[in-house]
Amino acid sequence: MVKTSVTKTANINVRLYPELKTAAENVFTYHGLSLPDAITVFFSHACRVGGFSFELKGARWNDPVSLAALQESNEILANPNAYKSYHDVSELFADCLNGEDDDD
Repeated sequence: MVKTSVTKTANINVRLYPELKTAAENVFTYHGLSLPDAITVFFSHACRVGGFSFELKGARWNDPVSLAALQESNEILANPNAYKSYHDVSELFADCLNGEDDDD
């Protein structure tokens, strides 16, 4: 169990997206909590249960399509000369519009 002192003296500085901070403050205010109070509740609960109060999930790129795309990008990085490249976007668009395909 975490021992608490009579006064709160520890400070935490956190960088957040302003929109996220505002949205969170609105949620916590609705429930009658200030941002520091909500953080205290979160920390206290985490210490009491020995973890998060919600399920942590793995990365979202572990689906078959994303894994195949990652594998393909690794292959391109490993063998860049085996794949067509472009000097600029105009060249890429021209190639697409002309219907050129080196795979034929």
